[in-house]
Amino acid sequence: MIELVYFSEESEGTPAYQIIQFNPGEPWSIVDGDELIGCMKKSKGFWNLYAVAAVPDGLATGIAKLIETQHCYQLPEEMKMRWPDQVQEVIVQSDDRYLVVCKSDVDFERFEKVFRNFICELLKDEWPIRFMVYNADMTADFEVLLN
Repeated sequence: MIELVYFSEESEGTPAYQIIQFNPGEPWSIVDGDELIGCMKKSKGFWNLYAVAAVPDGLATGIAKLIETQHCYQLPEEMKMRWPDQVQEVIVQSDDRYLVVCKSDVDFERFEKVFRNFICELLKDEWPIRFMVYNADMTADFEVLLN
């Protein structure tokens, strides 16, 4: 689960919204207090809002910007760009757990050394984070835990 807090910059005294994604790939729930007011999901490059209650102007745009600026949202693509020949997929399980699957024909032992030495360079902020890395057929794995 990933949980963010959005504070509207439109005016003082506006509520803080919780933005929650329970599982990877699911829509982001927008919660005001204990009331679900809608969900957002990015599809084909555009954010779509599905509101179940009245939503203030600019809220969806502000929330979309907040989500896209989060490092946990950008890290999977950065990992695939850093190791394009080795990394097949990166799945965000939560903001502190990532599942990494390598491509076939990767020297897995060599990649483990490279990954352990250079993953810190991709992290812009330090927070406890766990990477579970698997080879292409899921017969070998290693774990990297950073604090």
